[in-house]
Amino acid sequence: MSTYVYGIDFGTSNSSITIWDVEKRALVRDPRIAGVESSFMYFPYTLRKDPPLIGDAAKLRYVQDEMRGRFFQAIKTILPNRTFSETIVNNQPFRLEDLIAFFLRFLKAKGDSVTRQDVKRVVMGRPAVFSTDPEEDALAQARLLRAAQLAGFEEVHFQYEPIAAAFAYEARIERPERVLVGDFGGGTSDFTVVQLDPRRQGLTDRIGDILATGGLPVAGNKYDSATMWHKLTPRFGRGATYESWGKRLEVPDTLHRQICQWDQIVFLRNAPKLDLIWRLARLSDNPPGFERLESLVKDNQGFAIFQMIEGAKIALTSQDTAPLRFRHPRIVLDETLTLDEFNRNSADLTAQITGYLDRFLATARIAPSSVETVFLTGGTSLIRSLRGEFVARFGAEKIRDGGEFTSVGDGLALSAPLFFPALHR
Repeated sequence: MSTYVYGIDFGTSNSSITIWDVEKRALVRDPRIAGVESSFMYFPYTLRKDPPLIGDAAKLRYVQDEMRGRFFQAIKTILPNRTFSETIVNNQPFRLEDLIAFFLRFLKAKGDSVTRQDVKRVVMGRPAVFSTDPEEDALAQARLLRAAQLAGFEEVHFQYEPIAAAFAYEARIERPERVLVGDFGGGTSDFTVVQLDPRRQGLTDRIGDILATGGLPVAGNKYDSATMWHKLTPRFGRGATYESWGKRLEVPDTLHRQICQWDQIVFLRNAPKLDLIWRLARLSDNPPGFERLESLVKDNQGFAIFQMIEGAKIALTSQDTAPLRFRHPRIVLDETLTLDEFNRNSADLTAQITGYLDRFLATARIAPSSVETVFLTGGTSLIRSLRGEFVARFGAEKIRDGGEFTSVGDGLALSAPLFFPALHR
């Protein structure tokens, strides 16, 4: 019987696996599972039934293949989408759980290489809210459960990701603290208020320590979309006009709304949409913009554009300006994004997150003054305007961070005694 439990953080942007040693009651640290893996999946075009490439290797091969195969990013965000049944890749049908199982199987294999066991137990992370629709939320968890089973796990438990982050933070403290955890990833922003105490770490009954939990589907990917919309879509024709029956009309923004999500750009690759873009390149007052849009769609450059945008967002966590430079024969961009611009363009997103936070605390009847510590984790927590809102509400002296990309995975493994108490007697 295996003496280990895995904690798997399957994230929108990054994923990780952590190992709990039941006998030693401690996390297993090993360089083979350290850090995170990008949540990418790539199927090169082939007639063989080969498994996809996973993680950073998927991105590298996708770029090497000049973006010709089928590339998946942020598939976690599709989990609550009941209209998605299956997709065809290289003439093979795949359900969503089949695709996610490839990724979980990859992570399991990394863990098994360390433990040298076929570990069957796992604590899977899930956001506080996959969807505000209860049926969609339940569907998302059911799909993730099925994916874990397909990947080879037999005993699967779910832990809220912000609670897992709280348990990871608990391992760092020496005295009891009432903590607000903000976990900001690519797809969701999740919150938990929990009473932490290092003396209670590893106990099997912690439900009474969790005072409130919640979240909303607004996070890092939408900040990228905001940069695309405000800063770059004018370079692809947004705001152009055309003449119709003697009147000057503005081009509807439908096309440009769609290119603000890179994975939606592929749906413009059909004859009617490409014909419309071709005509606008000839009839509008911004032909170069629509020529760039045509190339963006036909040459499959959406992923590369959004990698550039994400890079600028990351740069602005420590700098006041960031370049938006893109070199493609038909798409040449040389822009500078300032921190002020970024903050203005994403102000509505930050307001949505902090507005939810205020309501969340009020509903739970938790006064901000009663929160002793604010632990911020996840890559999006590094955005300065968002972080500034927490400083304004709670004071800089209460803010703690660290392990922005690994704390959830650690906390999931640390949750093992809660879900597998029989192993810890």
